[in-house]
Amino acid sequence: ALLDISTNQTINFYTATAGTNPRTLTLVLTMSPSGGLLFPATQIANSDVNALDDYEEGSWTPAFGGADSDSGQVHTIQVGRYIKIGKLVTASCDVALSPLGTIGGGVVIKGLPFTSENTTSLFGSAHVTFHADWTTSVVWITSYIQLNATRCIIVHKTAASTTVTNALQADLSNTSRIILDITYRASA
Repeated sequence: ALLDISTNQTINFYTATAGTNPRTLTLVLTMSPSGGLLFPATQIANSDVNALDDYEEGSWTPAFGGADSDSGQVHTIQVGRYIKIGKLVTASCDVALSPLGTIGGGVVIKGLPFTSENTTSLFGSAHVTFHADWTTSVVWITSYIQLNATRCIIVHKTAASTTVTNALQADLSNTSRIILDITYRASA
């Protein structure tokens, strides 16, 4: 049978097992006239963990902030894009300051497009691909996604340290910049 790709189509698959009634699987596909499957704009959640029930692409607005508090930040660059397939989110961002403002607690990048999953000891990660105009010399810098939140926490090692520590306001300048590639599991 041919599908009319300008409308939703219901396709029934039948399987028969000896001695039982046939089972029916109903699959509703929305196909774009230009090709490809279309997911609804709002996810229709499926309780089956093996169901692919969501696909989305979009933009988000990253911002420097503090784990405890922040105020007065002005950003010269705030670019973020993401792809969400099921619960897996892959996001990237470029964010730069001018001026720094006040940051209380550890440095975070906030505004992730989806709340992260809340599974103990299972953090998403963010690979730092570039950082500039930081006041502290570091030998290693990375980030992890805070559980049940929309932010990632920036951590680093300094040349003189063997310990991983949270980046703090003192590590940043008025023109600090960071570019991240982020992967994490969304809560829904």
